[in-house]
Amino acid sequence: MTDQNLNKLCQNQLELAGKLGNIDKTFLTFLSEPKNEIIVNFPVVLDDGKLHMFKGYRIQHNNLAGPYKGGLRFDEICHLDECKALAFWMTIKCSLQKLPLGGAKGGIKFNPRKFSKNELKKISKEYSRALFRFIGSDIDIPAPDVGSNSQIMDWMTAAYQSVRKTHNNDMYTGKSVGYGGSQGRGEATGRGMMICAREWFKNKGIECKGKKFVIQGFGKVGSHAANFLCKLGMICVGIGDHTGYLYNEKGFDINMVINYVKETGDINGFADGIKLTKEKFFSLDVYTIILAALELQICGDFAKNLKCKLIIEGANGPIDMEADEILSEKNIAVIPDVLANSGGVIVSYYEWLQNRRQEYWDLYEVRSKLDKHMTKTFKKVFKLNQSNEELNLRISSYIISLENLYNSYQVRKSCI
Repeated sequence: MTDQNLNKLCQNQLELAGKLGNIDKTFLTFLSEPKNEIIVNFPVVLDDGKLHMFKGYRIQHNNLAGPYKGGLRFDEICHLDECKALAFWMTIKCSLQKLPLGGAKGGIKFNPRKFSKNELKKISKEYSRALFRFIGSDIDIPAPDVGSNSQIMDWMTAAYQSVRKTHNNDMYTGKSVGYGGSQGRGEATGRGMMICAREWFKNKGIECKGKKFVIQGFGKVGSHAANFLCKLGMICVGIGDHTGYLYNEKGFDINMVINYVKETGDINGFADGIKLTKEKFFSLDVYTIILAALELQICGDFAKNLKCKLIIEGANGPIDMEADEILSEKNIAVIPDVLANSGGVIVSYYEWLQNRRQEYWDLYEVRSKLDKHMTKTFKKVFKLNQSNEELNLRISSYIISLENLYNSYQVRKSCI
């Protein structure tokens, strides 16, 4: 799948939600393109003493509700069009959760695994310096994404502070706790997915304990999601990542897998599982499939063979439009990305608040606030979904988000 397919998916989702939700067409046109598309080229001297040029992006989609907010990808396939799609979803996600934030996304086109720690530090800091005119606590607040982490956010914050000559640290989130990061940020996306799963089962009147699931993607998001779902009493029988797919009929010891991946970086070589093809993995007879890898993983052909009852999107845009329609026809529920994986941006918002207020919230407080916030939003989405058979959970989420945004749009217009 290409970035063009990803942008087409965004547009199709927007148009369908606009039609079914009777959203103002002029407003939909307004949302169809980002406000700013930023490209920066910056030099870095690597360990070999040679100067290399790097290309970085930042898409600022919309700031109707507040400062732009979104992650930074460090990935060799990172591209401007990919960032445009991801920034759009951030706008929808923040509005759905009624956060006073807009949507953005960015990144650098390179593979961080091929560089030393010293080189990665230099690249991160130079990228921050290249972006400093376009970001800030009241302008645009980046965070980690694929290929980046809290250490990188610390480096980028330090570079920004040096350029701006400030001690404030609220221009980046996802930092380490020692640098002003929030408790619970690392687990937040996975924990939010668990909350959505728990609430779905509860609202459907179904016992989740003993239900089998498989998960694609076992990184920062997937490992936490699998761990929390197992704590609900669910059983993980399949795990997949970029190295392959494993199956264990009796269920994996999740803590054992997590520790193995911490040591090795992936599931390759983990002994307690049978290797499967991707096709066989997704055709397993399980109740739930968790998608926590990358975009556009499930297309029409895959969707036809799925036997699950529920899919939870931890990744952004993992299901294409054709597959989405097939899943609806098969009565397979999908808790969409803009709802399921929004725990990360919610706790990023909490970090931003703590930095601005110079407060510290312990893990219990962060978890309690996240649980209350996501449960409230899920109930709104589920209620709308149940009130109209034409609306699945994705379209219901979009309609609520677009209505929230449209209210902000009308208020802004009235002030001009």
